[in-house]
Amino acid sequence: MIIETGNYLELTQLINPSELSSILNLIEQSNFKDGKSTASENAANVKNNLQINSENNFHAQQIGQIVHQAISKNRRIQSAILPKVILPPLVSQYESGMHYGLHVDSPLMGNQFTIRTDVGMTLFLSDPSSYEGGELEIMTEFGLQRFKLSAGSAVIYPTTRLHQVLPVTQGKRLAVVTWMQCAIREANKREIIDQINQVLNELSVTDHKESHLMLQQIYSNLIRMWAEI
Repeated sequence: MIIETGNYLELTQLINPSELSSILNLIEQSNFKDGKSTASENAANVKNNLQINSENNFHAQQIGQIVHQAISKNRRIQSAILPKVILPPLVSQYESGMHYGLHVDSPLMGNQFTIRTDVGMTLFLSDPSSYEGGELEIMTEFGLQRFKLSAGSAVIYPTTRLHQVLPVTQGKRLAVVTWMQCAIREANKREIIDQINQVLNELSVTDHKESHLMLQQIYSNLIRMWAEI
């Protein structure tokens, strides 16, 4: 299990089985193209996958709506990440022999609009038993972390860290990837806000009304101080 901080978050079943089924059906109606088309020059040199872009693609836009709604209604994401803007997601496919070598994400992304990429998210769509290899590997400050999550689960990670998708040796790996700009830029400040919010939730079911109100004031004032709107 990953260490949860203002930078990292592991989410079991971010989307439910019905949403997963809808996404997979939409993917079947879409066409993939070379993933190098959306990579920066350095990343393109190590990128070998297929993808569906949301731009001018109705099915991909529908997938984006499902993912965006799942992010918006997820309390852990809203508390720990505080997403301000979410990029239209990309659907990626890795077949046998494909991989995405060690790279760092671009600090600014977007075609229709540009955001500062504070965190990235990978939403796994394939049953992990249906393919071999294909782990998302992140070089975190806590050590090397590898992720191969159940279909419908996701991991959020800082774009500042080197990461890669290890080669798929058998089967097919499907995932949705997107990036977010956070309302609070600094990860350590997001962590403080998240910790306060968790204590607020615990106090809300107790009789400590005055403490809850005082902490709510602190929480609100810190967001006023730190948020970028």
